Amino acid sequence: MVFSSPTFLFLFLPLTLLAYLLVPRSWRNACLLLASIVFYVWGAGGHVFVLLYVAVVSFYGARAAGRARTRVTTEDGKPLPAASRREIATLIALVLVPIVLYKYLPPVTQFVASTAWPGAPQIHWALPLGISFFTFHAISYVVDAGRGDLPPEESPRDYLLYLFLFPHQIAGPIVRYSEIVHELKDSREVTLGNATYGLTRFAWGLTKKAYIADSAGIVADAAFGTPGGSLSSSTAWIGALAYAIQIYFDFSGYSDMAIGLAAIFGFRFPENFRSPYTAAGPAEFWRRWHMTLSRWFRDYVYIPLGGNRHGIRREYAALLITFLLTSLWHGATWGFLVWGGLHSLALLAERVTGLHRQTPGMLLTALRRAAMATFGVCSWVPFRAPTLTGAIDVWQAMFTFQGGEPSPDVYITLTPWNELALMLGLLVFLLPRNTTGFQLIHGGHSGGLTFRYPLAAVTAPVLLAVAVISVLWLDFSPFLYFQF
Repeated sequence: MVFSSPTFLFLFLPLTLLAYLLVPRSWRNACLLLASIVFYVWGAGGHVFVLLYVAVVSFYGARAAGRARTRVTTEDGKPLPAASRREIATLIALVLVPIVLYKYLPPVTQFVASTAWPGAPQIHWALPLGISFFTFHAISYVVDAGRGDLPPEESPRDYLLYLFLFPHQIAGPIVRYSEIVHELKDSREVTLGNATYGLTRFAWGLTKKAYIADSAGIVADAAFGTPGGSLSSSTAWIGALAYAIQIYFDFSGYSDMAIGLAAIFGFRFPENFRSPYTAAGPAEFWRRWHMTLSRWFRDYVYIPLGGNRHGIRREYAALLITFLLTSLWHGATWGFLVWGGLHSLALLAERVTGLHRQTPGMLLTALRRAAMATFGVCSWVPFRAPTLTGAIDVWQAMFTFQGGEPSPDVYITLTPWNELALMLGLLVFLLPRNTTGFQLIHGGHSGGLTFRYPLAAVTAPVLLAVAVISVLWLDFSPFLYFQF
């Protein structure tokens, strides 16, 4: 079950919201937890036990580390501020067991069988939905609780709700426990402002996904499915641009829907995108793209490795390790590693030249935006291509300027409906930076959410109608980040 499916839109969401509003306030967490478990079991079946394992290990492990801190005291009688690094590392290793078994062991066995040990047994396991996301949620909680940044949660129900909460359960945003702990403790309200904001945000996200992303995906699939020998420059560039549009509108659309759904139930999730294709450099791009993942790696990998506090060599090493792990987070394939390697090299080049510290003028900013947009489109090619050889074929066609019309398969997909979606998608490269209809202001004493730019709310009914038509008309298309 996905947010853009008729089952979710017309059955699960209305019934969940109705039950949530009818039950007593003290039962709302239990009601939402039950609905979230149903949501996950509907889509992943028995893999729910993998999520339960992660929940049990992180919950009770953090509690044990917290109790150890209260028993061990310093000479002046005050409790030690944090668990030992060994305790935290052990808990992280236990939390990582499922993701290692399900996500990384199969490709390792396949690589061994195809190279060093032909005929060796291979493992083929279905990947649990959202395994990378709920693993990172649990790790952030274990580290924060282990370091003493927050007290361990005492309520298994509330912690399970934190991990299972269906808006962020499958594909983020990566929400830290400290960011919603107050809402988990029933300090949230279902208000008209929250509902208006949430439904509007959901409508925008659904339109992004069901119309723009899915329409662009049809074109991208046709282009990347063209044999290398038949690739023209126009086919390659259309495919690369279509995929850049697809992955942005697919993932930012999901994030909008998740943030909107959370707001309806009184939760405030962090933003995950802020006009990334308007960035004037790679560092800025990663401050705007998948922002919760970027902050997660900054706080739990880059800074602990030393960051920029111990000299240039340590800084560059920390940066390369961070992006290697970012690549592996997406998957253990050469395409993801090449994609991450390109971005890490771009970041290193920006730091070596000092461009990340400059404040360019208007003309230079425009040129840097164009260069970064071109780099971003090209770097998505190995992320999308089925093989590394396929990515090289696309790049070769893009930059050797082979003439010819788009391939017949691509030409067929360029219907007026899809062409309009592509043109709307291309606007994200041209809009002024930080343009958004979702900047929030607090709604006075009610604590509700309202819009700084109310045009977003006004257009929501039209967008919702377009999105619903797209959902009912087009074929089912899962979110791209479900595979992670």
